[in-house]
Amino acid sequence: MTVVDAPAQPSVKRALALLVASGAAIVGMVLLVVCYTGIGVATLTSATDDMHPCVAAYSAGTDSATVRYTVVPPQAVCTWDVAGEPTEVVVASASTALFATAAVLVVGGVLVCAGLLVSQRRSPRP
Repeated sequence: MTVVDAPAQPSVKRALALLVASGAAIVGMVLLVVCYTGIGVATLTSATDDMHPCVAAYSAGTDSATVRYTVVPPQAVCTWDVAGEPTEVVVASASTALFATAAVLVVGGVLVCAGLLVSQRRSPRP
């Protein structure tokens, strides 16, 4: 009679940790999309609602005004020339608390998943 080793059962704790960590990373990514989409929408609606002179100059297509978007902190910045001096105005920005929470969820979730997967590969197999 030959005894065949049964394949090792996957760890329920490890699977649950991977599930929670990957879920946290996905929630963080969704929150980041909400932050950046909100900035884009707020920038577009600022041209119709409460028009700042910089946004008005940018909407008119003048070369003296530009709008740029920053990643960290997430915001839209309008730059224009006032009497030869470049002036910057923040047109829209995301909530700092929401952005920080999203970033922590994404980075933490990815690091936990990577750590669990690497540790599983390095553990000795019977």
